[in-house]
Amino acid sequence: MKEQFKGNIIPLFFGLSACSWMPHWACHYYRLETGTSFVVGSWSFTSTDSYVSLFIYTLLIALNLMSIGILKLRVSALMTSGLLHITIGSIHVYRLWHPFPFEVFGYTWTQSASLREVAIVVPFGLVCLYVASTLFARKS
Repeated sequence: MKEQFKGNIIPLFFGLSACSWMPHWACHYYRLETGTSFVVGSWSFTSTDSYVSLFIYTLLIALNLMSIGILKLRVSALMTSGLLHITIGSIHVYRLWHPFPFEVFGYTWTQSASLREVAIVVPFGLVCLYVASTLFARKS
């Protein structure tokens, strides 16, 4: 029973990883639908920027979902997800020490919201990298 659970947890993790990109995808979808702003520092996202973001997040979601059944994609999917989650989290870490404008849907993103983002995406990114390294070690 324990062996079966171990085998089932990895595909489940890829489903979770795919889901982890949905809030980012939905953010750009919603802002496009409502015509609201998305500002990070001096960068005010254009509609084109958000369409490109939707495309990238769609690829990340698809890559993780395909990794449920295609074993060869797993390490690269988790490495990509892990590094990008840590990158997003690092932007918020930087913002905590050096505040800069961050606006979502026309509202200012608070420092406490950035702290929550760090608390969620950085650990998840690290777990992705850990699982990727474990899967890579199993292949070697």
